[in-house]
Amino acid sequence: MAHKHREKQNGNKTASERPDQAQLLEEIQQLAYTFYCECGYEHGHDLEHWAEAERRVLERHQERRSIAG
Repeated sequence: MAHKHREKQNGNKTASERPDQAQLLEEIQQLAYTFYCECGYEHGHDLEHWAEAERRVLERHQERRSIAG
């Protein structure tokens, strides 16, 4: 019974259609590192890079979910 309730909360998406936390974290880490490289490997901007990467990754996944239904 709980399984059906969980499906409704997740928009009836299968596990393969929803990114898991590890996948999101990996994408955020990679993008934050890309920002670090693009800024000339300058230290002291890690929180800015992380916040921007997190915003973009979560926004991208939100857009995909809204397009899919």
